[in-house]
Parts: sequence; C-alpha cells; structure tokens
Amino acid sequence: MPVDVPTFIQENATRGLAWYKDGLGGDGLVSRTIREARELADGYTSKSKPKRMAAWFARHKSDLDAPRNSNSNHDDFPGAGAVAWALWGGNPSSNPMRAAKWAERKAQQIDSESERSMADDSEIPTRQVTLLWGPPCAGKSTLVRELSKRGDIILDRDQIHSALSGLAPHDHDDNVSPIARAVWNEALRQLQGPNSARAYVLAGVPTMSQRSELASVITDSQLIYADRETCHARAQEAQRPEKWHEYIDRWHDNYEPDSESDRSLKETLMNYERRTANEPVHLEEGEGLTAVGYAAVFNSTSQNLGGFVERIAPTAFRKTLQEADVRALFNHDPDALLGRTSNGTLRLMEDDHGLRYEVDLPNTNMGRDVAELLSRGDLNGSSFGFRMISDTWSTTDDDFPLRTITELSIRDVGPVSFPAYESSEASLRSLVTDTLPIEDVMEAAKTNSLQDVITKEDVASEEGAEEEPHSDGPAPSAFIR
Repeated sequence: MPVDVPTFIQENATRGLAWYKDGLGGDGLVSRTIREARELADGYTSKSKPKRMAAWFARHKSDLDAPRNSNSNHDDFPGAGAVAWALWGGNPSSNPMRAAKWAERKAQQIDSESERSMADDSEIPTRQVTLLWGPPCAGKSTLVRELSKRGDIILDRDQIHSALSGLAPHDHDDNVSPIARAVWNEALRQLQGPNSARAYVLAGVPTMSQRSELASVITDSQLIYADRETCHARAQEAQRPEKWHEYIDRWHDNYEPDSESDRSLKETLMNYERRTANEPVHLEEGEGLTAVGYAAVFNSTSQNLGGFVERIAPTAFRKTLQEADVRALFNHDPDALLGRTSNGTLRLMEDDHGLRYEVDLPNTNMGRDVAELLSRGDLNGSSFGFRMISDTWSTTDDDFPLRTITELSIRDVGPVSFPAYESSEASLRSLVTDTLPIEDVMEAAKTNSLQDVITKEDVASEEGAEEEPHSDGPAPSAFIR
C-alpha cells in the first residue's frame, strides 16, 4: 500500500517540480526522481521511499552550504542542489532537515510494521487497484505512464486489442473485439487475488452501472476529464479514426456522476461555455508585468451563434465575482495558469464597458511567453469560461432570436490567441432540455426558430452507452479527481 506524506512535503515537492519545469534542475536529475516527486506532490509515496529519503538527505546535506542552494534571497537561488532537495520533499531554505526527520521516523515505523507482518502468517497484502476513467483523449494513458513504475500492472483494453490484432491501439477490428473483451474480463478476475503489486485499470465507463461492475476489483478511482472540445481537438491532431469523434460525444452525452461532489462536474460538463471579447490586451509595468484587458463587453450583440445572437447584461457577473475563485488562464488551458483571484494575482472589476481583468504575470516560462506575445502585439483578444445561471429571450429589431445572459458563474478569464466564439453546437448544448434533444435544437437553430422551442427545464440524464475505446492523447488538462 502507498504511504501518505504530510502536507509540508507535498508543498516542497510541488515547489521543486515548478522549478524543474522552469529549467532550474541542472543535468543530474534522473526520471525516477521526477516521477517520485510527482507522487510526493500528490500526497503519497512507496514504502521504500522514506528510507531512501533519509539516506539522500544525509548524503546531500553539504549541498546547503552553498548560498545558491539555501538562501532564498541569493541572486542565483534556487541552484540545482536546492531544486533536487525540494524534489525529494525538503525545503532547502527553511528548516531543511524537517523532511529528513520525518523520513527517518517513517522508515523506522515501516520496518517495525514489516517485522510484525512477517511474524503473522495470516496477514495477506492487499493489491492497490486504481481505476482511471474518463472520455477518450482525456489523458488517461499519458497519466498512467507518469504514475506507474516497473512491476505495476496496467490493464488497458486498447492495448489488449492491439496485442491480439497487431493493429494500432486506436484501430479496432470488430472480429477481434469479443476475444479482447474475454481477455479483459479474465485479467480483471485475476486482479482480485491478493498481491502487493499495484495495478491501474483504464476505462471510459461514463455510467454508474458500468463503474459498479468494477467495484469488486477497484480500491480507488480517479476521473480524468477533458471537455468535449478538447477531446475532439486531440483526436483530430492525433489523426484518430473518425469513429473516435462518435465515442467522445457518446461519453459526454452519457456521463453520470456517482457522488454529490461530482454533480457539480456534471453541470459543468453540460453547460460550460466560452465567450470572447475582441478588445485590446496590454502590458502595464510595476513591480512586475501585469496583463490588462476586458474579458467581456456589456450589451454588445454577438455574432450568430447558430440561429441566435447574444448579449451580456451588466448585472451578469455581480454575484459570481463575490463568490467564485476565478483563474487566469492562457487559451483556457488549465496547465497555463497565470493567476487567480483567491491570492490576489488576478483582479476582476466591472465598469460601464464590461468585465475588466488585471493579472500579474508569473515569472515562469508561460508567464514570460505571454508577456513577450503581448509586447509584440500577437495577442489581441480575451475570453472567459462560464456556466449560465439565468437568461431571457427576446428578438432583435430584425426578429432574430436574442438571448440575454442575466447571471452566470465564471470559471476562468485570460488572453487568447484566436478570439472567436465557440462553435454553434457547443453553445447550443447548454440549452438542451429533457423534452428537446440536441438534434431538435440544432434544427431549430437552422430555421432561426429557437425562441419558439427553448424551455427552461433541467438537463435529463440519458441512457447509458456501451463501453467505448478509451485511449488518450496529451496529459489531462482540466479535472483529475
């Protein structure tokens, strides 16, 4: 079983990974150190790690003699030694031996428990089996490559199919599928036996019933999520077969949360929208560089969103700005974090024109890249992501359906490379009701008759779908639960 690590070690490892990402780790780091640092940042590690941590800290204590590795006020801090110290869970500039002392105590505890276990023949190790589930192209395969180590078991139906057919993992042959399914089921059965080896099961399983079928095998699970638009883009970039786009849509259409905490995610999946403002974004210099722009403009009529146009009322942001922890992202990418309102690095304010934002750009590769793009004038617009709370419908002077957003819940703002409204279908999906399928909405949009058919009822749960392939592309970019 994995060993839980305290919060201060998580924070230290997270800091070390950020330094490493910025290229400050030097040439001596090995891939195992980085992989295990990610585990520490996530709050766990292997049973062997504490003993190795204690030994490593003892060997490298002399690294802290160099000011660049121990003095946070030094011009060259953090040096390569400081980065390595943080990746191993220590804080090189403040109480550096705290992590070492924890590692020594934990190693002694593990050794004592191991001795007791060996003395008790009745104690059988329990296999840790983690289910990584989510839509195709969300990043499950990429994540498991980062998490797993030699000796771990990875159960992936796409890889089973590929091994049986000789085809690429994303190229499925219907004649092979029944045999692949039988191998999958037998492998799941084998995982139920006691064993100390860790296992990862990769599956789409959008419905509760599909996940319940794995309950006897799984010890914990993580939802790996990327929105519909991102999944489609990744599938296209990876040149997946056309059927994969059907799999992506089917997963999102049939997703069912299995806990109250996930029900908010269901709401986000169905209703998350994006809007843009073709407003100038500029840099302001102070203690650092600040990007300033407008994420939204009030009472401005949008382009045709697929049979209707849209305006944002001046009151739409009033409540959400008081409650939400909003993030500043570049191109809506969660991995491209620029700031957030909770720590004051992002500031949002309403004026007569619209929703203005100011974000203090971080001294990271991403922050410096955005600053450079802004200084050259390459970025000329902003966008925000939101969930609609309430709206009203009327018509324009030309009798065209007009949607006015009166309240919304904002999730993110920031500069974008291509300021443009999202696709018509993506916008319309948030309007679907239990009496009005998406196909009918799209048909109404084509005939400019949305105003006559839109109702205000909750989105209904749809019937479960058959299990689909679940291979993934780039690392996950939105939700990991």
